[in-house]
Amino acid sequence: GRRRGWPRWATTVVTATAAAVLGVVGTLAVLDATDREPDRAPQQAVLASAPLSAYGRTPKDANGDARIFTDGRLHLHVANLPDVPGYYEVWLINPTSMEMFSIGVLRDPSGDALLPLPPNVDLQAYSVVDVSAEQYDNKPAHSGDSLLRGTLTG
Repeated sequence: GRRRGWPRWATTVVTATAAAVLGVVGTLAVLDATDREPDRAPQQAVLASAPLSAYGRTPKDANGDARIFTDGRLHLHVANLPDVPGYYEVWLINPTSMEMFSIGVLRDPSGDALLPLPPNVDLQAYSVVDVSAEQYDNKPAHSGDSLLRGTLTG
């Protein structure tokens, strides 16, 4: 005899639908858990830190903070930077000689950046963190337009 129950095609449709629903629910659960985690730097040991204050003609409500992690990365958090026609660049400056070098570009003017430091950087000498406004002018040197500055202490 013939077996009673659902036709084979119905079983296939139900199984495929259940698998799709489980896949969607699982994806949404993972995305929801990711959204609940606050945007912050990874928890690591801090080697040095600096509060960043408005510099020069920068509006006084612009501010930020810099933290150097023991893994050799600089975490930068900024707020209220003025709009600039170019981009923002992060520098380390030796306050004695005024020599400086670029750490990288700050892509989000109201958020966070995690930038790698050169492995041999001397933070005793290069103790000033500077955020500058730069132009798209093909000149790698500092523009002279500093927006935020702070001195690292550790």
